[in-house]
Amino acid sequence: MEHCDIRTTLENAGLSKTVQREAVLSTLIRADLPLCARDILVRIGRECRINKVTVYRVLDSFRTAGIVREIPTEHGETFYEMACRHNPTHPHFYCRICRSLACLPSAGIEQKWLQGIRPGDAAIESVVINFTGLCKSCQKRNRTVSV
Repeated sequence: MEHCDIRTTLENAGLSKTVQREAVLSTLIRADLPLCARDILVRIGRECRINKVTVYRVLDSFRTAGIVREIPTEHGETFYEMACRHNPTHPHFYCRICRSLACLPSAGIEQKWLQGIRPGDAAIESVVINFTGLCKSCQKRNRTVSV
């Protein structure tokens, strides 16, 4: 799969290149699913010196610049994923038990919803579609516990 170039992405967003920004961006580019700040911090590990506050600041600057999408959950945790041509908007599935978030394939309905909006009606900045329920693992565990 093709991925974004870190330096070009930062330059196009008007953000200076720092070790911390490069580490967070690299982690998000390599991720095969959306990550929360804690996951990003763990994945960066010893790659560079960074703390949780810095991760949140970097993520906020990326969100403001349009580099990443925020995916809020009903439990108040926010996940992040790349917002680029390699990763177009798509729905997600959130497990309310293990609190995992998985990408779902786009059904193409997002564009159909937007077709009904005329220019001047609204300025849409983001689309977030989340489905919430139980993942397969939690369904199995739940059946085992309740039997």
